[in-house]
Amino acid sequence: MPRSPEAQRLQPKASGGSTGATSSSSSPGDRGLPLQNVSLDGYVGGATAEARRTLMSTSSSSSLSGYGTIGDRPRRSQSGSYGSASSYRLASKLSTWQTSYHLVSFMAGSGMLCLPLALVEIDWYGVLLLIGAAIVSAYTSKILIDALDVVRWSHGSSVSYSDLGYECYGRIGKWATSLLVHSCFLITCTGYLSLATSCISGITGLQNSTVLVLVTVCVWFHVFANSLKALAAFSALNVAFSFWIEAVIFGDAMYPLRQIALKEPAFEFETPNLSDSNVFVKLSYSFTLLASGFFCQALIPTVYNAMDDHRQCASVVAKSQFGVMGLLYLPICVMSYAVYGDSLQAPVFFNMRNTIVRNLTIVLYCIHLLLSYTITLYPLQRAFESWVLRGRCGSSHASSSIPTSGMQSLSRHYSGNSYHSDSDPHSRRVETTVKIVSRTLLVLLTLFLSYWLRPSTLDIFGYMLVPSTMLSLVLPVVFYWKICGEEAGRFDTIATSVVFLVAVATLGCSLTVFI
Repeated sequence: MPRSPEAQRLQPKASGGSTGATSSSSSPGDRGLPLQNVSLDGYVGGATAEARRTLMSTSSSSSLSGYGTIGDRPRRSQSGSYGSASSYRLASKLSTWQTSYHLVSFMAGSGMLCLPLALVEIDWYGVLLLIGAAIVSAYTSKILIDALDVVRWSHGSSVSYSDLGYECYGRIGKWATSLLVHSCFLITCTGYLSLATSCISGITGLQNSTVLVLVTVCVWFHVFANSLKALAAFSALNVAFSFWIEAVIFGDAMYPLRQIALKEPAFEFETPNLSDSNVFVKLSYSFTLLASGFFCQALIPTVYNAMDDHRQCASVVAKSQFGVMGLLYLPICVMSYAVYGDSLQAPVFFNMRNTIVRNLTIVLYCIHLLLSYTITLYPLQRAFESWVLRGRCGSSHASSSIPTSGMQSLSRHYSGNSYHSDSDPHSRRVETTVKIVSRTLLVLLTLFLSYWLRPSTLDIFGYMLVPSTMLSLVLPVVFYWKICGEEAGRFDTIATSVVFLVAVATLGCSLTVFI
């Protein structure tokens, strides 16, 4: 029976051209994934929904549910000792808490103090829209992880966002997805530098160019981080700063209990003029603004590959998204709008009348932005350095951890861990040098883009509108339809259709605000 292209791409890798069940004694090195008493005839031959549903629901003794342990287990060498590279990779895996810190640090970013602006446009309905945006984002994250599970199971290796594009649409899909992901990281980091520079320049009186160089030097030191685990301390500190900022906002808003916002803001903040827009445009703009606060789908493949147990990824992502809504976004939005009303400005610290409190909040906010910068740029840095190293060494170096698929969010061969080659010390020094230089080049690129474009917060949101909506709402639905559509139930079929229509409609209406 002839196989469809999707079935051929999604079948598990096996040596010897076998398409049946693989023996449980097979070596992990010969096959991408050692299956244990699981028949693949139905899945490989016809890719039937029943066979794939059976594989996805297999007990913990199956290869799929145990893949995180089997696939990452270090192998013994002929001398009986474990390889140093494999042991190092295991030591660099992320725990659930570290993964959550990265996700919250990535999501909060600059949106934490800008989301209350949605309530100014649609009044208290913005609270309901905030909850709805959290639910939609959590659902699209879940179906994205479902697609990652299937592709990871079939490939027997780590998987990136662009791998999903390749499975669905070939090379064009891969590079289009990769372009969206990497442009998203680059635009976001440029925005962080620009916003932090503007805030610090406003309270110190220094020139923007001077402050920009200083903040770039501050964030440059993260290029020495070997893994996501090493950056977890920065993300945890960033989460602490987020709650500190929230506490300062609450203290200022409640003393006195109600106060009038500043008639003239301390800094310039450009917001769209929606006074002549209809209700649907206001709702669409508010929804995309609120949904951007939960945007972490571009980072999910990165942390998914780096987790100690990737089976916990869906749970960690959902808890992080609802946690950031309940503990940060919802209290700040409700308190800010209740106190300042229609005079509310964003970021929220523009409303603070006490200069000392306002400057303290701005300093904390700038530190928060720069800490978010480190986790946001890291996947792009790893993709770029892997591309450089691959071009230098080629694919013939078997012991190297260089990826085989160019610029991806994180390649399937290093899964978020640092390079750790078993080659001679000279090769390791060369790899380290290439890593530091390539990461430094990307930091300098964000500096030049920030200096050249000087984007306002409105510009940044406009630049991010299409990439973030595509990556967070549209592409997860499309990839789920293509990869997991056969076993999707009625609820998932209806839910994905509704999410897709809402995403396309709100994106189109929001674009009218910026065009």
